[in-house]
Amino acid sequence: MGIISRMAKPQAISQEMEKVFRSVFGGGSTYSGKSVSNETAMRQATVYSCVNILSRVIGMLPCYMMMKAGKVREAATDHNLYPLLHDMPNEWMTSSEFWGMAMNHLSLRGNFFALKNRGVYGREIKELIPLAPGVVQEIEQNADYTLTYKCIIPTTSNVSTPNGTSGYLSGGTRIDIPGSEIMHLRGMTMNGYMGVNPIEHIRESIGLALATEEFGARYFGTGTHPGMIIEHPSKLTDQAHKNLKDSLGEAYSGLGKSHRLMLLEEGMKAQAITIKPEDSQFLESRKYQKSEIVDIFFGLPLTTMSSGDNTPTFASAEQFSIGFVIYALLPWIVSIEKSIYRDLLSPADRKKYYAKFKVEGLQRGAFKDQMAAFATAIDKEILNPNEIREMLDFNPYEGGDVYRTRTSTTKESGTANNQDDEK
Repeated sequence: MGIISRMAKPQAISQEMEKVFRSVFGGGSTYSGKSVSNETAMRQATVYSCVNILSRVIGMLPCYMMMKAGKVREAATDHNLYPLLHDMPNEWMTSSEFWGMAMNHLSLRGNFFALKNRGVYGREIKELIPLAPGVVQEIEQNADYTLTYKCIIPTTSNVSTPNGTSGYLSGGTRIDIPGSEIMHLRGMTMNGYMGVNPIEHIRESIGLALATEEFGARYFGTGTHPGMIIEHPSKLTDQAHKNLKDSLGEAYSGLGKSHRLMLLEEGMKAQAITIKPEDSQFLESRKYQKSEIVDIFFGLPLTTMSSGDNTPTFASAEQFSIGFVIYALLPWIVSIEKSIYRDLLSPADRKKYYAKFKVEGLQRGAFKDQMAAFATAIDKEILNPNEIREMLDFNPYEGGDVYRTRTSTTKESGTANNQDDEK
């Protein structure tokens, strides 16, 4: 009986399901008073933006199964893993969605798991099925150092109620899956086989960022900022005090009414005790939390999320892109490529196959710089014209596969000119 068929048998385990829900939705309190979990962290603007950038960029990069034969490297389009990595890992997801989802899990949870579906005969991998967060409860290292993934697969069973109606009862299936059937992408790890959950280690910073966002929303949402004093020359009765408070609140409270001209009667005076966000270091706190999350947590260049004075100019755009690729993307890309090599390739295939994400498109400069670089590559016989045309999505032309230098071209041109002169 295969793993996929075993997953279909429901065995309700309420305590284990509770662990699943805690793992997926549970959070932890912080000193700021905000509860931070993998889900609530995404409500913080900087966290959402960082995860969104990484997942979209990783998702747009094509992943190729490559074959090496001596010094020759070429795409292994005939390999069974090529369409899974490059096009569709399963029948309902594109490769862009799959790798973007993997990056989301890695950013927020430190781990991404996918089940290898080998089909009926259990040989070649037919599909890669991503496992939802919280499904893998524990990883156990066996005596022979192999790994066993202890999973709870949420299931539902159709049941009949005493009044004759039907409904669904939630439960879970406990499955121990051998490590040979799991593709496991992990971030930073302490024990070598389980990635560290980054949210748990930076919960206080995210909690403070959430708290400052809530403070800003409440501060500007009320419209009439704290500290506004209305002074009346006479002593007011309780009812008169209530009527005055209600009329002022109705006329001037709210963000859309905050700049109305205030009309005061009966000798009343308005005095504002202003507490500016700048005076309470509100803006500085938000900037610091933003830089801390972007730089330390996600490893992104701060200019990725900056605006105003820190926004990269056109003159620095190329260096900005190179820095983004080197410091933010390549660590993840290399980790994913090595995980594919370890988890998806057989020992025999590892001798000549490997996975490769193409990042050259992210490192392109201006058109003039590209043309100069391509000309240099041709002159130095680093690339031939057809290889460059393929990078630009242009069709090849006859004779474009020949590596040629400027020197050889000049000699040929000189020989031709001499022949013309002799004629």
